[in-house]
Amino acid sequence: MYFKRNEPYRYTFSEPVDGKLTKTETDDTVTTNVQILDVSNHGAKIYCPSVVNLQEHAKISLTFELNSTFFQSPGTIVWLKQFRQSLELGLHLDTDDEYKEKILAELKQMAKNKTQ
Repeated sequence: MYFKRNEPYRYTFSEPVDGKLTKTETDDTVTTNVQILDVSNHGAKIYCPSVVNLQEHAKISLTFELNSTFFQSPGTIVWLKQFRQSLELGLHLDTDDEYKEKILAELKQMAKNKTQ
């Protein structure tokens, strides 16, 4: 599978960030704890420690916190890798300008703190 990342800024966390993923379509609502491996203005790569009923193109909502700043964004599952006891997912997030400004500021602060 080929993934072309054209985003100018993608931040990979040294320690995954805890978050929640909620499937937002149909009557089959699924909410699960996840770990965010990397994030950008329009996407994220996440790890789900349990196998749940998710599939590509499903509508989701991702929530997480960085440096005491809360983030929430709707999105879509772009790709999915299923392992025996876990899942890894690629998400496309439908973000607005406010989200982009906040995430960029928080990621720059995290990168700055990491180098000090």
